[in-house]
Amino acid sequence: MSIESMITAVRLRAQGRFTVTDHAGFMPVSLGLPQLKQAHVVRLQRAGSSGGYRTLLIAESSFTSEDIHVVYRWAADIREQLEEPETADLYLLLRVEGIPDEEATRIETDDRFCRKVVLRSAESVSDFLDRTFLAPLFEDSDAGAIGDPLQAALGGLGAQYPWAAPHLVGWRESLLSGKTGVELARALESVVSGKTES
Repeated sequence: MSIESMITAVRLRAQGRFTVTDHAGFMPVSLGLPQLKQAHVVRLQRAGSSGGYRTLLIAESSFTSEDIHVVYRWAADIREQLEEPETADLYLLLRVEGIPDEEATRIETDDRFCRKVVLRSAESVSDFLDRTFLAPLFEDSDAGAIGDPLQAALGGLGAQYPWAAPHLVGWRESLLSGKTGVELARALESVVSGKTES
């Protein structure tokens, strides 16, 4: 899988959920990027929200400790350029040539600088992105599966409290709207009361 196909897949997965922006301005001058095979920065903002961004660092590297260290330095440099709380939403999607799966797992468990997802040897781009926040929210044939914790939680709520069942779809939409705090509380309340928000 090439970096270009990974970027294209990210854009497709983000459609309707996020606004996608390329950010070449985040390429740090302090780092010799020619040492990286390929590197790209993409920022995602939830559609219809004025909230913060999720920053994706998409990179390709050789399987040497020096090259992986360069990627880590790049991630650390970019993290320093982000404002709080966006540093918590920094992700590294990494393709490492010839990396054994156990080493990929070891890299992913190291959460310094950012969260990391490393492409496995026999993994498709779809399976790769399914391990990120870009996983599909739910599929009609599989609604309530563990792949969508919100759907599973709402399904459990409806089973335990039958009076809540008619409100679950509206609550789900409100919870995924990107609203926070008082706005979210009002949206959830308006679903139950049947009143439209003013």
